[in-house]
Amino acid sequence: MLFCSAALTARAWDYEGHRIVTELALSTLPADFPAFTLSAGARERIAFLSGEPDRWRNTVDLPFRHANEPDHYIDLDDLPLFGLDPDSVSPFRYEFMAQLVQGRLARPTNFPPIDPLKNADKTRELVGFLPWTITEWHAKLKSAFGYLRAFQEHGGTADEIANAQANVVYAMGVLSHFVADAAQPLHTTKHYNGWVGPNPHGYTTNRSFHRWIDAGFIQKTGMRAQPLRSRLRPARVLADPRWPGLSTNIFPAMMAYVQETARLVEPLYRLEKARRLSSYETPGSAGYEFIANRLVTAAQWLGDLWLTAWQHAPPDPFLARELDRRRATQAQPAGSR
Repeated sequence: MLFCSAALTARAWDYEGHRIVTELALSTLPADFPAFTLSAGARERIAFLSGEPDRWRNTVDLPFRHANEPDHYIDLDDLPLFGLDPDSVSPFRYEFMAQLVQGRLARPTNFPPIDPLKNADKTRELVGFLPWTITEWHAKLKSAFGYLRAFQEHGGTADEIANAQANVVYAMGVLSHFVADAAQPLHTTKHYNGWVGPNPHGYTTNRSFHRWIDAGFIQKTGMRAQPLRSRLRPARVLADPRWPGLSTNIFPAMMAYVQETARLVEPLYRLEKARRLSSYETPGSAGYEFIANRLVTAAQWLGDLWLTAWQHAPPDPFLARELDRRRATQAQPAGSR
């Protein structure tokens, strides 16, 4: 039996894979990266927060499930059903949703009826938003770095600066989660938990496959961050002539990232078929190296995105003006106008 399902929680990745990715990414940051993010307490907080979006999945609130669940994946192989491909989708989330609606209306025979009893959270009509989610959280982190700088340079109070720093740490942790999800091939395909539909190669249809890759394999093989650090290069700011304008729109790079991951869906299934993803895999073996390389890839992207957010953080002129005005008012002698 390949899968060791006993006592595995559905989201044990929370304390294994996501933490490994976060710890590795932190090790890629340069010495001049904001020091408050690299303290022992901040590192632990960022690592803890890397599991936060999975904790949100325990909710029974259907509107929140509707908003959160699709953020963790993108079924790239379903885009053609809508007449779309990764190069034709909009970088704007809601415009992309309109593209899905238009594609569904134009090609109704591509879509079988959806069982409402299996669609209480109204997500079956969607293909997922993972590259949009990463893009948006990266922008939130840029914003946090930007207004932190305004507080630091224009007379913010100690409490204001501390709160802004806490928001940076929060955004770093949540962004970590989704960047790690995007390196896991089963987060990029309709075959996310066993092969579906025609299966000429006889790939597994086991419904615990995703859980095993996310959690069980890492637990059972004892994979840790420290031995993987030598595989990383230092973080660098995203810059690529294929994607001009990355300082204001990283979406093309994120879509390329998930496409790169999606190309590994069948290699992952082939490893399972060859029984190279068992709990007996060790460093150097095919299955171990596949999973280790996915974690390293996620960490490399994450470190680059953190560094890029810091370097590309926009100014906050409104906040700067308000802080300057407050500082000038406080500096006026008592009784003056």
